[in-house]
Amino acid sequence: MTELEGTSLAWRNRRLIAERLRWPAGSLEDCERIELVHPGWAVHWLPAGIYGPTPSFRAVHLQRRRYYRWAHGADEAELIGAMAEQDRLAADQLAEWRAGMLHGWSVLASQ
Repeated sequence: MTELEGTSLAWRNRRLIAERLRWPAGSLEDCERIELVHPGWAVHWLPAGIYGPTPSFRAVHLQRRRYYRWAHGADEAELIGAMAEQDRLAADQLAEWRAGMLHGWSVLASQ
């Protein structure tokens, strides 16, 4: 973590959220570690009932606005797998759009 990340509003807010929602020990550090290894993603831990019947991790890609933006996993390994799948789908979609543009297709929306 850089000094700037340690002082950013989002970084401080997530620490407050973790405290108030009583995240389990280590889950905040897990989120920060995943973000360091996978830049471009914001990772959070969610208690049961918000996005499913069991507690889980959820990540959002910070640069994608429409498609393949969210990933969800019951544990760190499952979340990282879901993030990789979203990255693959986004790359496939971008390649398809670029190929279509070469053939004269009009693209109505962009990532």
